[in-house]
Amino acid sequence: MSSVVIHGFPVSPYVRSARIVLIEKGIDYRFNEIGFDYLKTDEYAKLNPFGRMPVLEHGDFVLYETPAILGYVDEAFAGPSLQPTDVKARAQVRKWIGIAANYLYTVGVMQLFLQRIMSPIMGGIPDEVVVAESANITSHHLDVLEKELATSFIVGNTLTLADIITGSMVYYVNMTKEGSALIKARPKTAAWLDNLSQRQSFQQTLAGLLEGRAQG
Repeated sequence: MSSVVIHGFPVSPYVRSARIVLIEKGIDYRFNEIGFDYLKTDEYAKLNPFGRMPVLEHGDFVLYETPAILGYVDEAFAGPSLQPTDVKARAQVRKWIGIAANYLYTVGVMQLFLQRIMSPIMGGIPDEVVVAESANITSHHLDVLEKELATSFIVGNTLTLADIITGSMVYYVNMTKEGSALIKARPKTAAWLDNLSQRQSFQQTLAGLLEGRAQG
């Protein structure tokens, strides 16, 4: 049995990011799929006192907070490096990890994707006001990405943690009809996302719940 375990709900882009990194590094791991109710249990609190996900276990080492998990996996295991050695390039990777968490996730995922994709799955009706507002804000976020994309990757000429976590967020934005239209209007972003979507790591980690749900 693998000594590496990831705990989380498969739809979460943070959980997906952690799984993608493990696959890209060629690490054998076990995915422990959990539901949101489990996050509130005393048992899970022993893994993460804040009740968030994912959590990584590597033997007797337990780690939570996605940026920490991504960096640890990249540095603790063999395989292709997912962080540049150049200090400025590495800073850019960290910047995009922050952008993914503070902007793309809070609006593009938790508002646009949640309303358009997850709400109907759960039997709800999308709030069109929230959809319109979040699409407008996400448009600006994608403008920044389009401007900074100089190659097939966000930083440098190879895959980094910036692509993985940002790509996990933008992938969900693209599943919505509004997000898909925004991305198609930005050719560098569209090509970048298509390139990531072809990778086995992205294909293997798409939650079954989301298969066939894309509106674009």
